[in-house]
Amino acid sequence: MYENAPSWVSEADVRAGLERIKNAPLDPKRGLFGPGSMYWEVNKHTVVYFLGAVQAVQLQLAHPWIATAVFEHSKVMTAPRKRAQLTYIYLWSLIYGDLDMVSKKSISLYKLHTHVEGTIGEDAGRHAKGSPYAANELNALLFVHVTAFYTRVKLYEALIRPLTDEERDRFCADAKLYAYCFGIPDSMHPSSWQEVEDYLESMQRSDALGRTEPGVTISRFMKKSIPWPLRRPLWTFLCITLPERTRELVELPQPTPANRRRHKMMSGFFRVLISILPKRFGYVPAYHEALRRLEGKREPDLITRTLNRLFLGIPKLVS
Repeated sequence: MYENAPSWVSEADVRAGLERIKNAPLDPKRGLFGPGSMYWEVNKHTVVYFLGAVQAVQLQLAHPWIATAVFEHSKVMTAPRKRAQLTYIYLWSLIYGDLDMVSKKSISLYKLHTHVEGTIGEDAGRHAKGSPYAANELNALLFVHVTAFYTRVKLYEALIRPLTDEERDRFCADAKLYAYCFGIPDSMHPSSWQEVEDYLESMQRSDALGRTEPGVTISRFMKKSIPWPLRRPLWTFLCITLPERTRELVELPQPTPANRRRHKMMSGFFRVLISILPKRFGYVPAYHEALRRLEGKREPDLITRTLNRLFLGIPKLVS
């Protein structure tokens, strides 16, 4: 499960994962998960989902392959909204779509990633300048996958409620199913929440991580994208609970007494916000659209169409 020599994921690997999904006891209309699943429970919360995404990116920017790939191939700095919309279209399709959509989007995402390759521009960690990187590499895919769900679980627990050990392990089982969509096999994936913690701790100690100019540049751009009145408290809230090594490699705020006070203030703000938001806005639109699909309704309602246009640039996604 831990960082090994580079291992390239092929389309056959992704299709093998999709075959595992096909053979699992799943309702094709429900998709990978559904109401009552831990994956839907954690990921449906709008505040948790989007704040967790920003935190996950900071963790990922400490990985030279990922930071360089995003800097050189993504529109994160030239067209950040379009880049975010494309990401959410793919990921929400996998989380909330039916199995036919899951299969099509998984192959489409794999093919999109085949064009994401290049060479590292500087020595960073174990990665020598000029060494190759590629998006469809197993260890990098695993790191992106685990950091993405880890930050959301931690935020869910901080802002909504603690999870039981059994719920965390159920979430891991859901995450393993989701990982098949990227060609990540069982043998590489954590099987319990303790294994998730162990994996991330080992990565923080590993020379697989390293400081890069692309990583620091993207992080600074993301910070500056936050409206000025909220910039310092929100960025502090998002960053000071991340691992110390990540904070150093990506040059993030440190947990000084003043920053801890800002974190406490913002935590209280988000708890209140989550408690008062109507569910139509407190849960991501793809969740509401998926519920309507399961009720036999073919089209999202007006509010969901409006929110889909805001978040995705399209009126419907998983109907």
